[in-house]
Amino acid sequence: MISHRHLCVLFTVSSVLAGPGWAQDTTGGTVAPGGASSAFGTPAPGATGTGTGGATPGTTTGGANPGTGTGTGVKKPAPSPFAIPGTDTGTGTDLNGNVTGAASTFGEGPAKKPADEAATYMIPGGYGKPAQQFTAGEGRLARPKFRYTGSVSFGYDDNVFQTPTNSGTPDQVVRAQVSPAIAARTEVGIGPNGEVVTVVIPGTGVKTRNVVIAGRPGTRRIGSFLTRANVGVDVQFASRKTLFTFDLKTGADLYWDRPGKDVDYTGSLALMYLRRLTPRLQFTANVNAAYQTQPDLSQINTSVSQGGSFLTTGGKLDLSYRFTPRISTVVSVSYDSLRYTETAQQLNDSNTLTLGTQLRYLYSPHLTLVGEGRYSFVSYDTDSTRDAHTAFLLLGGDIALSRRFTSTVRLGASTRTFDNGNGSATSPYGEVTLDYLLAKATVVHLNGRYGFEDTRDANSKLLSLRSGLSVVQSFSPRLRGSLGLNYVRQKTTSTATGTAPSLIDITNTVDSTIGFEYSLTREWTLNANYSYSREFGTLSLREYYRNRVFVGAEFVF
Repeated sequence: MISHRHLCVLFTVSSVLAGPGWAQDTTGGTVAPGGASSAFGTPAPGATGTGTGGATPGTTTGGANPGTGTGTGVKKPAPSPFAIPGTDTGTGTDLNGNVTGAASTFGEGPAKKPADEAATYMIPGGYGKPAQQFTAGEGRLARPKFRYTGSVSFGYDDNVFQTPTNSGTPDQVVRAQVSPAIAARTEVGIGPNGEVVTVVIPGTGVKTRNVVIAGRPGTRRIGSFLTRANVGVDVQFASRKTLFTFDLKTGADLYWDRPGKDVDYTGSLALMYLRRLTPRLQFTANVNAAYQTQPDLSQINTSVSQGGSFLTTGGKLDLSYRFTPRISTVVSVSYDSLRYTETAQQLNDSNTLTLGTQLRYLYSPHLTLVGEGRYSFVSYDTDSTRDAHTAFLLLGGDIALSRRFTSTVRLGASTRTFDNGNGSATSPYGEVTLDYLLAKATVVHLNGRYGFEDTRDANSKLLSLRSGLSVVQSFSPRLRGSLGLNYVRQKTTSTATGTAPSLIDITNTVDSTIGFEYSLTREWTLNANYSYSREFGTLSLREYYRNRVFVGAEFVF
């Protein structure tokens, strides 16, 4: 018979030898001790290695005891919209342009989090916007819980009023008639000797002269130096079940030489909240508001009008539920409003309410198939004839070829019907987003949207194509560059009852920006950027171009 002492020795040896095997066991996408993360992006208790769970189990190398080996594995997308498992220990740049994973120039590495806190959170995207992913201890969640910023920059704007390029008319030369043409005629008379005499009188042509019509001089482009100042605060914290971020910014642009109003005020607020109510049920809220003087074309649904200051507000609530590891659903409600300060623009003040639902199926670790329906209502404060409702039926998918490449596609049709019996129209509708980590320090983001937008009156139809491209390049831990290009094409046609559709207007708006940031210290960052804006189309009197350049500094404390 084996003694109790021998049994204890055998139990201890078998436990040591079994440790590496535990790291290779996966059940429901969770890596056992020694692996890296569960299906919700949370490492297994006791794990100190790196790697991912999901469909492919990690493998353990080295280590003598359970939970102390170094785990490696193949990163796989999560089987639900709740989280994407896995963490990356290499040097890289997240989708916000933040360098992660490696120690910085200032001797700071990524925040050290206990294994049970390294969760990953997924915020469903807005309509036409991609989902946002956060990982505990990386990117934004590596910042202090409270952070305050202040910045000052100096710049020059060469067209502060977006003055049209062809606002004037040149002199015109026209031919004016002095006297009319006189035809040749024959007259009969009596000669000196009493004989009958016939006399032919020749005609004369039209007499004209050049007349100059003076043109109207164009509105003079006005340029001005300006000073821009901004202050802000951001808050971020996360636990195993909760994520919260908050951003508040306010600022002012002081123009040195602009006639009339010389100060423009701006402000913005953004809030995101995530709560995992149960292992299957998740609630998220995304709220934002912005007071602006210039349209931000990088926002997929913003106005392109150049008509004074305006306030935009929006909010979206999502409730996600996973029925099985492959099947889940997302129910959402969103609200957007637009308010102008100028009386001439207040005819466009509007409110939009949208209800939506998604049915999601995990076809493979790299592809989630999505069927989606939406129903939206838009109302105008001063013109009820433009009130309308729109139905959307969309199919698409979420693609995750790797952690470096993710994309979303929604394609289908939309039907808009005016509430006051002014008819309806149907159009193709599509949304596409793409995020690609081109290299360790290069991030590319692309988005596009095509479909109906709010019309100027009930007898017209407005179709809009919006696209945006941004590239962020980290040249070194201190130096980062960014490039942005946004393009909007809007086509308006008349749909008056009893007439064939006719073209009213085509407007193209382009906005591009290039910028650089250089970190002097942990607190101080120098920045410089240049932007070019242009509008052109069938109505040449509205065409304009604009150049702006800024240099400044930001302080974080």
